[in-house]
Amino acid sequence: MTWLVTPRNRFAMLVLLTSTVGCNGSSNESTAPEQPFKGVTIVAAAIGDPGILPTLIAQRGEWSANRGAEVTIREKPVEPKAEAADVFLFRGDRLGELVDGGLLADLPESVIRPPAPLVSQESGQAEQPPGDRPADPLQFSDVLPAYRDQVIKYGGARLSLPYGGSALVLAYHRDAFENEANLAAAKEAGFELKPPETWEQFDALAKFFHGRDWAQDGKLRSGVALALGPDPEGVGDATYLARAASLGQHHDQYSFLFDADSMTPRIDSPPFVEALRGLTALTAFGPTAIQSFDIKAARQAFGSREAAMLIDRAESVASWGDGKSIGVARLPGSERVFDPARNQFESASPLNRPTYLPYGGGWLVGVSSAAKGPKQKAAIDFIKYLIGPDIASRVRADPTFPMLAVRTALLSQGPPDSRASLGVDARQWSEAVIQTLTASRVIAGLRIPDAEGYLADLAKGRKAALQGEPAEQALQAVATAWNERTKRRGLKRQLWHYRRSLNTLATSPKPPSP
Repeated sequence: MTWLVTPRNRFAMLVLLTSTVGCNGSSNESTAPEQPFKGVTIVAAAIGDPGILPTLIAQRGEWSANRGAEVTIREKPVEPKAEAADVFLFRGDRLGELVDGGLLADLPESVIRPPAPLVSQESGQAEQPPGDRPADPLQFSDVLPAYRDQVIKYGGARLSLPYGGSALVLAYHRDAFENEANLAAAKEAGFELKPPETWEQFDALAKFFHGRDWAQDGKLRSGVALALGPDPEGVGDATYLARAASLGQHHDQYSFLFDADSMTPRIDSPPFVEALRGLTALTAFGPTAIQSFDIKAARQAFGSREAAMLIDRAESVASWGDGKSIGVARLPGSERVFDPARNQFESASPLNRPTYLPYGGGWLVGVSSAAKGPKQKAAIDFIKYLIGPDIASRVRADPTFPMLAVRTALLSQGPPDSRASLGVDARQWSEAVIQTLTASRVIAGLRIPDAEGYLADLAKGRKAALQGEPAEQALQAVATAWNERTKRRGLKRQLWHYRRSLNTLATSPKPPSP
């Protein structure tokens, strides 16, 4: 007798087969999680600040249990060597250094591509009901375009995945902007009390609030708190470069700090000089000794309500709160922008408001070029796991090392820990950060080899200007130091790196010889 295979008896056969497996005592094996990397051990390490390692240590256990591989995490930061680890965790401004040493493996498109849809055997079509479609655990399309298409790439090559971000925002005490007496005084002075759209408005607000009882409690307070002095977190340099970008990042130009054809520094050109003058002038409207403030001192002055406004990294939101109402806005822009091709300023409409990202964009994870075979496959799987939406949510909430999420869905939820961000307007925080990271032009901070050294030269120039040296003279000294630094490393090689770091200009696949 011939048994026709119908949907009904196909189901009966499946039940019989399942029952048979259960009787043989092997049902646990069929439901046990696959462990594709069983027996493999990979090493993960940080390059630079070891403070980020606890965020990594807290996440490895689940991956090891599911994948069968072991993850050894080095307790101390490692020197950039291919053999030092299989997975590197590093700041974006170290990317050029790693590329220069050939230490990172290229990540193929398949790493971020969603799983292919299942194909029906009966129809041959690739469309299935939602319940039958393969899951997309990475959900890479939710990652912000600036990170997805720019920060993790170098010359168009994907060399890393985004672990956490950083961005500057403006925080302000809302009662200073909403108090009736202040509103009346501002109206009499001819301007409106609201978050500034331009840097000129920002300067005017700092001047307006300075020496005023803006909290209406009988105390005269300052207008602004800024990191203007030596600052280990680099917020002072980033604040200056953010202001300079609004004046100096022309919409027709890809380069910012250097000429992309000659590697000539632009740091002593008119937009950078004007930005430094403006920032230096703000010392008149801050607390005593503001010229020596690092970002911790600026946060303390703002948190104790000495100053009405603060520019800081958005991920440091937990350090602003004082239980009062704090507003958040994106940084100002400019009504003018400098065209280096014509060597003159021109009007900008709409406002020129590019975003400058500190630290080369944030923190990245990459795979060592020395990792081969099963180790490489396990390392790639591990970094995909680290940036997935579930783990990204956990890392976002980890207070040990504040970073911004780089996924829109997570940023829309507000600050990571509302209990530690007392008084901060969560909706404004989310809007300001998302607007900042989705701006039409996003500039990742300097990422070429020795980026830290170039920024150290810049910090010296800012310090000289704060001590009274003319801005032009101070920045000319920075330009000279930059030229010398470039010459020591090799002009052609550094120019290749700078063009490569912009992700938009043609370069050879490999850098010139040192």
